[in-house]
Amino acid sequence: QLQGQPVRITSPAQAIAQGVFLVPEDRKREGLILDMPLVENITLASLRRYARLLLIDRAAEGKVARTQQVRLSIKTPSVAVNAATLSGGNQQKVVLAKFLSMAPRLMIFDEPTRGIDVGAKGEIYMLMRGLADEGVAILMISSDMEEVIGVSDRIAVMHDGEISGTLDRPDFSELNVLRLAIGQPAARDEAA
Repeated sequence: QLQGQPVRITSPAQAIAQGVFLVPEDRKREGLILDMPLVENITLASLRRYARLLLIDRAAEGKVARTQQVRLSIKTPSVAVNAATLSGGNQQKVVLAKFLSMAPRLMIFDEPTRGIDVGAKGEIYMLMRGLADEGVAILMISSDMEEVIGVSDRIAVMHDGEISGTLDRPDFSELNVLRLAIGQPAARDEAA
């Protein structure tokens, strides 16, 4: 369910139509086309919005890309530079920018800060929190215990391919996460 409504997704097109977007773990192979300019990376998923007959409205496309560049503080001299020229944190922001203009309802972040520097991590966390504050559901998948405990409002832990338990913020601790990960119940009185 998403916002109380049942959702069935069997293709990327259906996910987009439902406002469900994935920020993949491997942004370089699955989230960006490195040898394309930022403007095209940002608008690629919503290219139909910029199509007029058989032509792309480059002015509208550029305006959206520049708006997202400012909104996400993407550090680049121009949206015309190739994605490969950016730092890891700025590449991750470009992946986010691609979806933010498409009214997301659910953003799935798979290892959102892998391979980016500490400063960029903080910016990504702030962007995620801002989206959550705007009503966008955030599902973060992470193997970084500090990240999971520091960023989450609720943690679901998996064991043998199934959710073994969930923790609300008062019960967050490394011990409880590890207990659930090995199939044991969380110890409520031992939470940090």
